[in-house]
Amino acid sequence: MKKLLRSLFILLFVATSAMAQERTITGTVTSKDDGLPMPGVSVKVKGTKIGVSTGADGKYTISIPASATELEISSIGFAAQTISIGSNSVINTALVTDSQSLGEVVVTGYGAVSKRSFAGATASISTGDVAKQTYGSFDQALQGAATGVTVVANGGQPGQQAVVRIRGNGSINGVNTPLFILDGIEISAADFQTMNQADFESIEVLKDAVSTGIYGSRGANGVFVITSKRGKVGQVQINYDLQVGQSTMPEDRLIVMNSEQKINYEVQRGNPYGWTPAQQDSLKRINFSWKDALFQTAQTQQHQISANGGSEGSRFYASLSYMDQEGIVQTTGLKRYIARANVDNTVKNFRFGLGVQGGFSDRRNTGEANTFLSSPLNAIRWSNPYEVDYLADGSFNESGGVGTGQLGSGQPNGAMELFLNYNYNKQLKGIATTYLEYHFPTVKGLFLRTNWGIDYTQNENATFTDPKTSTGIARQGILNRAMDRNFRYTGTTSANYRNVFGKHEVNGGIFGELIKNDFRSFGFTGYGFTNGFTNEAGITPGTATTPNYIPAVTGNGNQYGLLSLFATANYGYDGKYFINLVGRRDGSSRFGLNNKWANFGSVGLVWLASEEDFIKKFTFINNLKFRASYGSTGNNGAALYPIPQFARTAYAGAGAWSPNVPGNPLLSWEVNTTTNIGLDFAVLKNRLNGTIEWYNRNTSDQFYNLPVDPSAGGFTSIQSNFGTLRNRGVEVALNGDLVRSSSVTWNLGANISYNRNEITSLPQNDVISGVTILSEGSPVNTLFLVPYAGVDPVTGNAQYRKLDGTITQAFSVADKIKYGTSDAPWFGGLSTRVEYKGFDLSAQVNFFLNREMYNNDLNNILNPTYYFDNMHISMLNEWTTTNRNTDVPRPGNAYQPQTSRLIDDASFWRLRNVTLGYNFRPALLKSIKIRSARVFVQGQNLWTSTDFRGFDPEATGTSLTGAQYPSLVQATFGLNIGF
Repeated sequence: MKKLLRSLFILLFVATSAMAQERTITGTVTSKDDGLPMPGVSVKVKGTKIGVSTGADGKYTISIPASATELEISSIGFAAQTISIGSNSVINTALVTDSQSLGEVVVTGYGAVSKRSFAGATASISTGDVAKQTYGSFDQALQGAATGVTVVANGGQPGQQAVVRIRGNGSINGVNTPLFILDGIEISAADFQTMNQADFESIEVLKDAVSTGIYGSRGANGVFVITSKRGKVGQVQINYDLQVGQSTMPEDRLIVMNSEQKINYEVQRGNPYGWTPAQQDSLKRINFSWKDALFQTAQTQQHQISANGGSEGSRFYASLSYMDQEGIVQTTGLKRYIARANVDNTVKNFRFGLGVQGGFSDRRNTGEANTFLSSPLNAIRWSNPYEVDYLADGSFNESGGVGTGQLGSGQPNGAMELFLNYNYNKQLKGIATTYLEYHFPTVKGLFLRTNWGIDYTQNENATFTDPKTSTGIARQGILNRAMDRNFRYTGTTSANYRNVFGKHEVNGGIFGELIKNDFRSFGFTGYGFTNGFTNEAGITPGTATTPNYIPAVTGNGNQYGLLSLFATANYGYDGKYFINLVGRRDGSSRFGLNNKWANFGSVGLVWLASEEDFIKKFTFINNLKFRASYGSTGNNGAALYPIPQFARTAYAGAGAWSPNVPGNPLLSWEVNTTTNIGLDFAVLKNRLNGTIEWYNRNTSDQFYNLPVDPSAGGFTSIQSNFGTLRNRGVEVALNGDLVRSSSVTWNLGANISYNRNEITSLPQNDVISGVTILSEGSPVNTLFLVPYAGVDPVTGNAQYRKLDGTITQAFSVADKIKYGTSDAPWFGGLSTRVEYKGFDLSAQVNFFLNREMYNNDLNNILNPTYYFDNMHISMLNEWTTTNRNTDVPRPGNAYQPQTSRLIDDASFWRLRNVTLGYNFRPALLKSIKIRSARVFVQGQNLWTSTDFRGFDPEATGTSLTGAQYPSLVQATFGLNIGF
């Protein structure tokens, strides 16, 4: 008995001594950026396996041995900290965002996930690079910035929306524009002219099924997720940003004749105007430049002032911005005014916030068209160089007849069309978002969130055609005025959970979402402004005897909604193996009763090989991650209503209803099924990192306008689901620090993508539309033309290659073959940045390769029947009996526009941006109470290498180009000051 008691006493003493050697540390981990508690942060005793994770409130409790001297605190996307323990029993800390690892967090629009455990194909775009570029529509600044993303400027009019695609065109007749999300709500790409890119904190591109699957029927074309800037904990900081600059037109590679050449050419063609020798000599000396008359060196200025700050309980960000950008075509330009304010609050377990933006833009445009005589931009090609815009007395040149608005050649006077007519758009835009979160203190990692937002856009559009112009004479002036407004609200509520159990990581959420859109429009067209335009009261009322003056009134309205339930589930084991699951069920009012609901889902797998012991032996490998995903998303971008629609009309004073749209109750969703395999790596102490992707994207149940017999109901087609389309490709992105020292850094980045677009099935034979074709085995927008085989040196006739390879002088559309497309299969970008003692120099190049376009501008000035107008310089080399060795046919030979002679290689390399800046030393600024200061100069589109004959090889998003506003060549000075 005594031995037993002695043994128990000894055991109790040992246990008590052991407990006396341990102690408990508590604390709270917050984010230095916003002051919010950080759940899921790893807190470990350095050199041991002892560790815990913070709870939903950012708090932790850890028992440490007496030998412990330091704690390691780390979280993905933040700089790790090592803290000395000493005698402290409470250790609080704030983690700072790590710019090197921030890219390891993927913002999906419904939250943020760790990139190390995420299987999705994503890319981050530098908001700093986007903000510094003075585009009226920020999507133009995305060119060459990410793999798989093509951005075609679509013209240089200030505020012009670009054509953006992620991994190619996925729809033949439906919408191909990606989804844009701002702070959790959908925004329209058509409204970017009233948004300020300097307010953006991050831009994330989601490309495959597991990353876009959470958006279900809206995610088929990829997603851009944008978050706006939020306030940071600390004293209030004020920033002022200024940019001023100039824009000019780019190099014109489509050369027309000068006055001497044109007069000589006319004489060669029989002198159609009957110029005397004296008149010829006089006209040859004029050499009027229509480009100089219509274009200008445009001025740009942009100002922004912003402020942010606050406490751990409440933070704010606010900004005001103003932009005034003249267009390089006179009378065009953009003015906009934008205000934004974001407020975030934390009260115990609650987090809530509000974000609002209001903007107004005034955009002055000019008409753009391939063939319209009234397009002022056609004047720079077609108008003769000896014809001027104004006469000596200051009046417009109407040598074609006073009161006709025409030049002597019969062309409209482009100056009259530009300066007397007008075309404007005024847009008012409001965005508001609010959120509320509750983190359960009793259930670690569980929180509820609800997020609501509205997007309101109002447009006023007006075009006026002056009665003095060639196109306005017939009806004594024309006024088109239209008003529309669009209201969309989005509400999302979710329950979310994330936690770590030993080697197990789990997170996920259950979501419900409601989206409703309401659109209304009203417009009218009035005629008869005999005294010019002052206001709408100047319209001449039409009567039965003056039917040309009867005004036309139009109006439209529609609503659609989307109701969704979806869930995400992610599981990780041992920090090496992860699985991502997404499932979504969408109900849309766009489709028939039989197909209102659809289900979409995806799965992704991750192997973080660099965490394996056998890989850790290779010390030069810092990260090695293999990814694979498979799943489906949808496209609901069809016509709004699948039911038969009727339009109200009138005849002989009696009202009536007429069929307007045929219905199809079987119309359903387009479905994208995507497979993606990816590899992420980083080596040499993270000095070199990269990503390689392979994907296969199949789109079935294509929205297709199926031809029908018009005798059955008066319609020639009905929207249906037929056909399949495939996009398959490879993407490679590399980024490396060539030099990394205390005084000098030099970074180089490159990305290249290949996408093969192919129609794999159609419900009918080849569909030919002008110079393009839809055909199985070929891309969308494939050019379809007869091969041009030069000129017969004996007869001077044009020659064509037949399908059997023989040469003929007889043109036949039956000999058409397929060529390329403007959707370049190869594209990408290069970037570099050097920093040295406060100076920085950066440059960005982007490229499109194997891109072909039909040049309609060239077509119009190669046609010899138009020799009354100006012509392409190559027409001086027409076949004659003394000039037989040429590829320009004789004048009398029938001109054929649908030949490969008009195909241009529109591939290009472009220096998109180059910036030189200097950051002043803080010690120098301290004495004048300035926190930071930076000056910079930058150029955009300074150099382009291309074989395209014209202003700009990227001035269109289709395979046909002509009379479009060219991209701008810009030089800008900037100043950033922080107080």
